[in-house]
Amino acid sequence: MNDKMNINRACRYYLSKDKDFILNLLLFTLISLGFIFLLYKGIFDSRGNDYIILMLYVLMLGISLIMSNSMVVNLTVKDKLNKRIEFILASGVNIKDVIKAYGVEMWRLSSIVPFMLFFLTYVLVDFQIEFKWIVGIFVTMIGMTYFEILFFNLISLSQKNFKFFKNIVFFGTTILIYMIGTFSEKILSLIERYNLNLIYIILGINLGLGLIFAISSMKDLSKINNESVINKEGSWS
Repeated sequence: MNDKMNINRACRYYLSKDKDFILNLLLFTLISLGFIFLLYKGIFDSRGNDYIILMLYVLMLGISLIMSNSMVVNLTVKDKLNKRIEFILASGVNIKDVIKAYGVEMWRLSSIVPFMLFFLTYVLVDFQIEFKWIVGIFVTMIGMTYFEILFFNLISLSQKNFKFFKNIVFFGTTILIYMIGTFSEKILSLIERYNLNLIYIILGINLGLGLIFAISSMKDLSKINNESVINKEGSWS
């Protein structure tokens, strides 16, 4: 139990001192405050609730994924490259406990800005839907994000080319968020044309992806062991 708590504390301390994390935290806080300012000025009022909800979702999801994936690279990948993982495991700690601790701390830290964004948006915007649906979007999103973090932590330890893994993660996430933001008007137009409910679509995406990541990560977690991680060689090339 003490070993698990020590891993959590060490992980939290390392990440909170990491320059990339601090820069991302400041950058996304400023972006979020900019979005909140535009909401306060009523810039998006004419576009309706669905547009605001979609933009809020894209921002929360994008910020959470980019920050968490950055932490996976800066902690898990670097620990493997620098042999810190092997040092930790040599002390008798189970790799499963390490992965779980890393996942929880990354999830907590990556949820700070999205929560602030969600809270301030809810305070400023008079949503024409029930409170439970707005909360449901946030809760299912951060739930899905936790299993996404756990999944990427696990697969990062099985990679041979860490630089390629980093590029895939970052470019994939960035392109996904960019595409949703760019085609938001067309997305909303299609939803309106076919009389669909944006809230149900977002909840379905969160629950569907969350289930996929949960099943995949639980399956990988059950197979991973100290020996397989120690024997796996990787390089930054």
